[in-house]
Amino acid sequence: MPAPASLAAQLKARVEQAASQWPSLALLSGITDGTLDPAVFRHYLEQDYLYLRYYARLYSRLAAAGPEQDLEHAVRLANGIFAVELDRHIANAKPFGCDFAAAVASQETAAYMRFYDSLADDRAATLVAMLPCLYGYTVALAQVDVADPSSAYAAWVAVYASGDYADMIERHCAMIDDSGIDPALAESVLTRGLQHEIAFWNQQPVRLEAVT
Repeated sequence: MPAPASLAAQLKARVEQAASQWPSLALLSGITDGTLDPAVFRHYLEQDYLYLRYYARLYSRLAAAGPEQDLEHAVRLANGIFAVELDRHIANAKPFGCDFAAAVASQETAAYMRFYDSLADDRAATLVAMLPCLYGYTVALAQVDVADPSSAYAAWVAVYASGDYADMIERHCAMIDDSGIDPALAESVLTRGLQHEIAFWNQQPVRLEAVT
């Protein structure tokens, strides 16, 4: 009889099941066929920039609160986001005219950050809360086949569909399994994280919301 799946593996399976449906969301389906309003994607990229900076701080928080064996990993991840991923994000955003310096957190982004802040004293719950973004991105974008492979949309998708994040995901899951979090709490936190992640994908610029 095979050994039962670890808690992290069970949580990953839930994220995979949910994220496999995300390519049908308006933003990703518009990226796929090239019909997405560039203003919507510009807004998304600006919000993702703010979110990535915050996400790096989460890893810094985990480094400070975690056991010795996780210190180097968490610090490296925080630095990797600041030193590598943000630069790559800015480079891929150039065709869309983003103004990152003027970006202000939207309601959805602010709510997502408040969710993480509510877990600031619970390292294990924070690890679980981060999984929908960390793993869901990879699952969803691996299924997005951009109609025009030469487009700026395709270049952005390629960053997250490349499999470069596999090691990061596995190490993150190992930290979840080592955390000793109560499974019922983990499931509850994951549900809330998935809700915030979907809301983040679905957000619209305020100007467009006023028109629609």
